[in-house]
Amino acid sequence: MLETDTEDAVVAASADTEEEDAFEPAKSGYGADEAGVRAIGQTNITSIFWAQKILRTHGTGAWVFGFPSADVRADSQVSVSLTEIDANGTPFLGPATTQVLNVVPHADGTMTVRYHVGWSSNIRVLFNFIIAN
Repeated sequence: MLETDTEDAVVAASADTEEEDAFEPAKSGYGADEAGVRAIGQTNITSIFWAQKILRTHGTGAWVFGFPSADVRADSQVSVSLTEIDANGTPFLGPATTQVLNVVPHADGTMTVRYHVGWSSNIRVLFNFIIAN
């Protein structure tokens, strides 16, 4: 059974934002009768893939990423983080803001990521991907 925390923190949302009470169960055929909070060992995850990509970019953009050895499907669970990196590839908290705006996995094995890098010229940023099926 899904447990909900009534003390969720809301940082910024429109005045008419509402939380739905309904919770969609896991898709059938993937080894789970019901989705929700699960402990390790009680999961329906069949594969996990982790990778990183570096872009030199600024402003708002969208990029199609592909990883030939990853199992990416339209129903994959994809998590992406974005951070500024230095010349050695080390993440740091600089003056530029970085945001992942949308992540869309596709049936052809690729993912489109819409992002924003708040800087006036190209800087190096690291996209960090975790893909679960």
